[in-house]
Amino acid sequence: MESSDSEERDQTDTPPVPQEEEPTPEAGENVESAQSDEWWRASEPAPDWNQPSTDATETEVVPTKEPSTADVYFCGHTSLFPLSRALRAIANERLTGVLRAFWEQEPIELLARDGEIVFVTTRDPDLYCPETPLILADTDVVAVDRARNQQRETGTPFLLILARQESIARQPALELMHHYGQKLFSELWTAPRVWVMFEKNADLLSDVADIEGEPNVRDWALETLRLVENPEQPASFDPTSIPAYTKEGFERVQRLKLTSDEAQFASQFNGARSVQQIAKNLRLDLKSARQLLFRFLALEIVECWPASTSAEPEQPSFFQRLRGSGRRDR
Repeated sequence: MESSDSEERDQTDTPPVPQEEEPTPEAGENVESAQSDEWWRASEPAPDWNQPSTDATETEVVPTKEPSTADVYFCGHTSLFPLSRALRAIANERLTGVLRAFWEQEPIELLARDGEIVFVTTRDPDLYCPETPLILADTDVVAVDRARNQQRETGTPFLLILARQESIARQPALELMHHYGQKLFSELWTAPRVWVMFEKNADLLSDVADIEGEPNVRDWALETLRLVENPEQPASFDPTSIPAYTKEGFERVQRLKLTSDEAQFASQFNGARSVQQIAKNLRLDLKSARQLLFRFLALEIVECWPASTSAEPEQPSFFQRLRGSGRRDR
């Protein structure tokens, strides 16, 4: 019995054998892909609108201070943090880095430098350019396939790769890059679930120093909205609803280069006319009116209010307000 008690004491006093620690991955190894997967996985569960949100920073512009993660300047769902607001943040803060949009297809990347848009791309060349441009008619097929495969690996547009190799003319290639980039970005305006994340990192643009940026982000965004052919309206959309300027909408619309149709449509916003009445005044069908309205809604220039049951006096129109402000300046 004594020997048994002694053995138990020896076992109790014996320190535990240290377990071998699992090796940790080296810093910088697959950081970008791991973060992209993490953000995308975080966006999959549908938010429970009946429960109070515990993530107060989802739509705030908050620089990340953790040294082990990328410098994420802002992120959020477009239902809470619209694309137009993300583009304004890039321009107003003169940001440099990449805006990544995660949706049902391959992520879309917008490269920005000092608040200017360099280009838009994706690692899926078929999504980027589903057709065969005429500029590639006399280009070696092997060189084109090699450039497309390189876009799958790096995200660099295959048109830019071919232009740098002098396989195609540079200026037409840059013009096509501008067009396909805007067309690609326009898909996001109507995508149902999009998670956007901006990573501040000047090193990500080290390979595109030879590409000039687009300084006018406002008109660039409007051009992408013009490429949206059939914008889907919410099920609750009511033609009798009344579009009215947001707090900063009137100032924003004055800085845009509007087409004649857009300018006439904007001239009808007075806080009293319904969409149906505006379409009637301009002799537009309701589909065309909705298409024009979609652009102003997406840019947060106007918001629609339900029709009032009581008649209200008409407020001054867009151009009347401009004339009024001109008289005050004299």
